[in-house]
Amino acid sequence: MAIAALLFSLNISATEPTAKSEKDMKSIIVYFTHSGNTELAAKKLAEITGSPIARILPAEPYTADDVDWVNEQSRCTQEHLNQTLRPAIKPLDVDFSQYDTVFIGFPIWWHEEPAVVRTFLDNTDLKGKELYPFCTSYESPMSEADATLQKGYPTLNWHTGLRLPASADQIKEWISK
Repeated sequence: MAIAALLFSLNISATEPTAKSEKDMKSIIVYFTHSGNTELAAKKLAEITGSPIARILPAEPYTADDVDWVNEQSRCTQEHLNQTLRPAIKPLDVDFSQYDTVFIGFPIWWHEEPAVVRTFLDNTDLKGKELYPFCTSYESPMSEADATLQKGYPTLNWHTGLRLPASADQIKEWISK
């Protein structure tokens, strides 16, 4: 009887899970963009979720020559070929302990997330968070980036990613799964 009284006073039923409800969970959108497409996608996602956004900025911005994927010496090609490269990023003024869910956006480079995103992941404690990657790409699917993120960061709680642009209904369905 004492347990029932305690649960009643805390407004918790004996059969109700004690996990946070969807409306109690806080989310943030973190993204890297080069051409601006991923920024547009992040803003669309923010409109739908009501989440704040934070931009990952490389300490040394990428130039057009840096992202010339047909040039074997370009920065993005070298970062793809040498998976240990981690370009420096500017500090983000975000307290991630305040968030349960983190949407992570990026353009697809070489069928995967750019190295600058891996720098962010290496330097940010996201254990216990629900992670939703999203990408922008003209042709590449999200599935290969999903695989590289799972392989590179297997202890994190990844959800299947989404390639944007997508309709508001598609985004809501993706989040609800």
